[in-house]
Amino acid sequence: MNKRLNKKGFTLVELIVVLIILALLAAILIPTLIGYIDKARDGRYLSNAKACKDAAQAKFVEQYGMNGEVLPDYPIVSGLTVGVETSGADKGKCKSNNGDLDLVYNAFAKDVLSMAGVDPYFFMVAVGSNQAKINRDTESPGLPMSTFDKYTVYYAVYIETEKARPWYYYNGEWTTTSPRFDVNGKKTFNGNNVVMSGPLKDKRLQYYLIANKNKKFPSSPDNQDKTFTPNFWNWLNAMK
Repeated sequence: MNKRLNKKGFTLVELIVVLIILALLAAILIPTLIGYIDKARDGRYLSNAKACKDAAQAKFVEQYGMNGEVLPDYPIVSGLTVGVETSGADKGKCKSNNGDLDLVYNAFAKDVLSMAGVDPYFFMVAVGSNQAKINRDTESPGLPMSTFDKYTVYYAVYIETEKARPWYYYNGEWTTTSPRFDVNGKKTFNGNNVVMSGPLKDKRLQYYLIANKNKKFPSSPDNQDKTFTPNFWNWLNAMK
């Protein structure tokens, strides 16, 4: 004999209570999960930033092995066609008074990114300057840089994607806070790229742009009059 089972479903009130509980759990858990995701993403971006910085340092050490000490006002990175005079008495010298160079699409930059295994939106480093020329006589020119300084990466800016926040390498540490100003609100760098405070005080830096997705043209001898993109200089000015 078949027995009819007495099946009883949820009431509307019970369903509403369950939905409210689920909504409350979601409100609590979703921000936490998003935080974990953001933290994991930041960790991956930082890992990529470190890889780029280490690759750049390795390439500068390689340049030291090939060049050693070079004459003032000449670029530490050899073989550049960008940011360097190609003719006349100043052939081979940097166009910028501070020697800041755009290396995007250059073999040096390609090697750095290949070694790091990443293709960031923006990546720039700074080493001790090899420039004798002073851009602003009214500001400190800094101390003469040693050969060690000229091949040492002291500063880096890394941006993984266009909307990602920058990671900065400075004073041997990585941070998402721009080192443009010190703890007292004073500018860290002057117009001559000289560090004005902190452990690197009086060191003069020279910037090398390695990756920039805003770049509108490849570097070539035909583009010598367009060496530095506005985006590069905007970023560089923001660092001072």
